[in-house]
Amino acid sequence: MDSPIRLSFFLRDIDDEEASNLGESEAMMAVCRHAVRVAMAVVLVTVVVLGGEAGAAEKQETVTIASGRVGGLYHPVGGVICKLAQESLDRHGASCTVDISGGSIPNIKDLRKGKVDLAMVQSDLQQDAFAGTGPFADEGPFEKLRSVFALYVEHFTVVAREDKDIETFEDLKGKRVYVGGTTSSRRDAADVLMEAHGWTGEEVSFVSEFKGANLAEALCEDEFDAFVYTIGYPNPTVRETTMLCDANLVKVADPILEKLNRENPFYVGSVIPGGTYRGNPRDVPTVGVVATLVTTAEVPPEVIYEITKAYFENLGLLQALSPLFLSLTKTEMVKTGLAAPIHEGALKYFSEVGLK
Repeated sequence: MDSPIRLSFFLRDIDDEEASNLGESEAMMAVCRHAVRVAMAVVLVTVVVLGGEAGAAEKQETVTIASGRVGGLYHPVGGVICKLAQESLDRHGASCTVDISGGSIPNIKDLRKGKVDLAMVQSDLQQDAFAGTGPFADEGPFEKLRSVFALYVEHFTVVAREDKDIETFEDLKGKRVYVGGTTSSRRDAADVLMEAHGWTGEEVSFVSEFKGANLAEALCEDEFDAFVYTIGYPNPTVRETTMLCDANLVKVADPILEKLNRENPFYVGSVIPGGTYRGNPRDVPTVGVVATLVTTAEVPPEVIYEITKAYFENLGLLQALSPLFLSLTKTEMVKTGLAAPIHEGALKYFSEVGLK
């Protein structure tokens, strides 16, 4: 690098009152926060805290990972990535910022505009961005997009009120389904599944807003019959829903899974294990995409190398703390769901350890 890269980092933990206001189950967030703290101890991370270090922070440039909303998984996982890499980045005069965002689609748009330097995105949307298709058709191909590595499997999850007799995706015909806004990743996933079933979209009554305090409450108060989500498990919103009222997870039929995987390798067959959520003792087959970390060709290879090395060398610790990190092997993490070319910094580490 021509000059030391300085990245500033501040990850804000969510206190119990904030989590309660969000209506999320505290269990998964506690695991993620614990993962961050233990990871810090293992790699002897030095955190730049706002306040006494303000003078130093003002002199730093910032490189940021776009993650997701507070209460979801992208945000704490983004924090884990930054904190694991911190000690190594310090040698380059570097640290790392986690940006709260709206998820995959805005993350990619911000990455392309240069507002952030790395981003967490779903594999199908990484493919769309690189090719300039789907929600990114107006922008054209994102030729400078680069993959870093895959993180974990995100499962297309349909949660339905138990009294609505919705066991399979086909049973959603004639039902009210919350899919978020027209540009949301959950709506995009729902459209993919409907197309695979040969539906036109008129079979389902889409709901994009709700009056309840949160998604779980809105379903349990019968504002709609089901909601869709593309998420890792265990997920706090799904957990809260099944604790608040009787709700079941909906399966996707095997022929549909095979069709999706055949037509697009960025969709994978996946299973939500039985017992993950109250009232759902059996495994639920569904389709999955992969949460991936991406960047651009313009980010220095030294930075991407250190982030990649720190994450992979501490993966065993994360796997011991949460099943989220067990859904992909190291070999799968360097190829599954990665549509864009691998960044040279990540490729250097993978070559050193025989993964690529």
